[in-house]
Amino acid sequence: MTSIARYDENPGSDSRLPVEPKPEPSLIQKLGFGFVPPAQAEYGADAYPSILKRLTSAVMLVGLIVVLGVMVAGVIGSVILVAGFLLEQAISS
Repeated sequence: MTSIARYDENPGSDSRLPVEPKPEPSLIQKLGFGFVPPAQAEYGADAYPSILKRLTSAVMLVGLIVVLGVMVAGVIGSVILVAGFLLEQAISS
């Protein structure tokens, strides 16, 4: 049979552990390159992104989709143009 010791029989460790200061991030890390440790989780009202951050993310997403769409359309158009040119060369010879 297992018994659970009372608190005074088996006291816990000291909850005040030393906290090491975090080093100041370098300029490269501030720009988002290299290893960036994960951010600390936020709780409460701060856990939700602000309206400005949401709008910025939405605009960036739309911009990314437009740029990728233009790039894909350019590649497809180039392939069709080159294929047409090669077909004309094959027919004329």
